[in-house]
Amino acid sequence: MRVLQPFCQIEKLDIYPTQQGAQKRHIWGYHLIVEFWEAPFDILAKAQIVENILKNSLNGNTSNKKYSDKEIKTISYQFQPFGVSAHAQLNSDCSCVYIYIHTWPESGYAAIDIITNNKENAYKILKRLQEAFSPKYVCVAEVVRGVVKEEWGET
Repeated sequence: MRVLQPFCQIEKLDIYPTQQGAQKRHIWGYHLIVEFWEAPFDILAKAQIVENILKNSLNGNTSNKKYSDKEIKTISYQFQPFGVSAHAQLNSDCSCVYIYIHTWPESGYAAIDIITNNKENAYKILKRLQEAFSPKYVCVAEVVRGVVKEEWGET
């Protein structure tokens, strides 16, 4: 049986457009705004499953934990009869990551925010989430967070 890759669309949003590179930005982080469509109901419906997926996405889906339970904090809310809102946060010496998810299992839909200080890490987490939730369609908007240096003023 052939497995089809999910359709993935990525849009890169530049909040502070530059004119011929005249403005320089100090980048604080990367924010991926993600939508999963046609994901399995059973995965999206239960808070414990969603929370475990968020933890695994931060730990790299390995049997050897990369980060301790003290470094990863999660909280979730189980809606009745189904649906989840959850948050996972990683605070380690070299990385800071926030993941927020809201699910609508009856529609096969999940809205996800991934905020991190490292672009490569953000996309690795997205890939792990995609593998775990198995959506048919994925839409991603990438927002670079930071300020234009002229706005800093004198220190």
